[in-house]
Amino acid sequence: MTAKMLMSRVGDTVRQDNLAAHGFTLIELLVVLTVIALLATLATPMIRRTVPGFELKAAAEGLRTELRLARSAAIRDNRETWLMIDVDSGAYQRDRGARVQAVSPAIRLTLVTARREQIDETQGRIRFFPDGTSTGGSVKLLREARAYEVAVDWFDGRVSIDETETQ
Repeated sequence: MTAKMLMSRVGDTVRQDNLAAHGFTLIELLVVLTVIALLATLATPMIRRTVPGFELKAAAEGLRTELRLARSAAIRDNRETWLMIDVDSGAYQRDRGARVQAVSPAIRLTLVTARREQIDETQGRIRFFPDGTSTGGSVKLLREARAYEVAVDWFDGRVSIDETETQ
């Protein structure tokens, strides 16, 4: 009885009955798992340091999106719309009846808006008009030494976001 001959990738012939011997040993598997565990242990602190930055950026992007939606709704519906911001709770809401959204408690908000749009010391609005203009203002989101400022131009109602460093 003759064993079947197979071709390997480099062109060498290999006996079929020897194919089972080409696996990994238990020691090789343990070494690979140890290296993976070591890399995961070293990478975890680096990931933890970057997550707060991602969370802050995501909160700023979310606020910018809500402001843009308020501007679009004002133009589309031909009526004034606004975004109410409460800096104490970190919450904001587009018009009455809309879903209240909040940033992480670790993120602090500051609001600059027109005097007539200030409800009290902790709440204020940024209002958008049917022609796309607005009362203007900005919301700064702060966490540790990083901050993002989401600004609304009063002239054309455009919403922008800028990263700033804090001391």
